[in-house]
Amino acid sequence: MQDDWVPLEVPDNLDEMFEAMTRYSGEKIGWCAMCNGPIHSDSDLLPETGAHDCEGGRAFEAQHAPKKKSWCGPNRQAHPRN
Repeated sequence: MQDDWVPLEVPDNLDEMFEAMTRYSGEKIGWCAMCNGPIHSDSDLLPETGAHDCEGGRAFEAQHAPKKKSWCGPNRQAHPRN
């Protein structure tokens, strides 16, 4: 599997979610498949992602975010300064 690819999982309640999305009459730029709620604006998204800032979106990003490499591993020493 490629590191930048995430498999798509279709929710069991997709029909219910689609109905909720089409019934919603307020302003929205999208619909969150994690919480089944509206995404009102870009400010509702997690920074530097396309994920909605909701419990499910935060959990998804935490699980799929690239691991940051640490410069200070257990076997590394600090670089001596001259």
